[in-house]
Amino acid sequence: MKGYKIYLIIGSILILLYLVAQYNKPTPTNWAPTYAIKDKIPYGTYILYHRIKDILPNATIQQSKSAIYNTLKAKKFNKTAYLIVAQKAEISKTDLDQLIKYMQNDNDVFIATYDLGKVEKNLKLQAVSTMSAEGSTLNFTNPNLKTDANYGFDRGIGSQYYNKLDTNKATILGVNGNGKPNFIRYSYGQGNLYLIAEPGFYTNFNLLDKYGAEYAAKTLSYLQGNTQVIFDEYFSRQENTATDMLRVFFKHPELKYAYYLSIFSLIIFVFYDIKRRQRIIPIADPLTNSSLAFVNVVGSVYYNERNNLDLALKKSTTLWNTCGAGITLKPMILTANLPSY
Repeated sequence: MKGYKIYLIIGSILILLYLVAQYNKPTPTNWAPTYAIKDKIPYGTYILYHRIKDILPNATIQQSKSAIYNTLKAKKFNKTAYLIVAQKAEISKTDLDQLIKYMQNDNDVFIATYDLGKVEKNLKLQAVSTMSAEGSTLNFTNPNLKTDANYGFDRGIGSQYYNKLDTNKATILGVNGNGKPNFIRYSYGQGNLYLIAEPGFYTNFNLLDKYGAEYAAKTLSYLQGNTQVIFDEYFSRQENTATDMLRVFFKHPELKYAYYLSIFSLIIFVFYDIKRRQRIIPIADPLTNSSLAFVNVVGSVYYNERNNLDLALKKSTTLWNTCGAGITLKPMILTANLPSY
């Protein structure tokens, strides 16, 4: 065990130095698309939430962390906008029915997402994405909002558009460079449903750009006239949380790499230790004294033969060799009448 201490100490020092270096290095930019209002990372919506009153100055802002049905049921809203910005908005049929009732009472719904789930089938539309250069240049169909030059976006923002669309029910408000619609409107009674195929327009990264903020403001200008905005956090808060015990390690890059380094070092140590260790020596049985067994065998042979004369001669010879030739022994008188065994 003493020979292993040096390797354990060196390994511990290396791991400690690595953790200190990882802790002190600059924090990398988190490009995770959370669309959460509390996140100041590039794909959070912190700026949108705190600056939306620049577009709707007379509206009050309300957060909603519950499902659509739970937020709207048994409540009366008027001149209210329900705003959803999320990577995926899986709206159920119950939620859709509640939204339709909500819009028919002179309220608006604005949804910016890549995936509407089953709602796409109900609205007879399909969202697809293109990585072509034309797919990231956009403009409006409204002459009051349309610009001479198209809007361009970085990092693939604006590449999503609606491939299939029921033009009898939907009004096209915005198109990409190929004329494909990416911003549409459905009318329900006195209210409207606005759908835009890209939530990235409303992220911190895009709103920090002059033209990106201008494009997002023009799309949200359709909500002017509402006195309240319900900012949905239910869909942006939905995450696939891991239940694994090591999720804390894998959540932080420093701990994740330290974990991998420890496992790798342990594997090297095990293989090195196997190489140096000798093969197992089998246990040998201790030697036994067979003299007593030999005497018992010889005694049994003489006993079975009943040769008393030969036995007496051997005993006298043994006695003579033991005492030595210099000692005079009284001759033994051997008779035939020896006692029998």
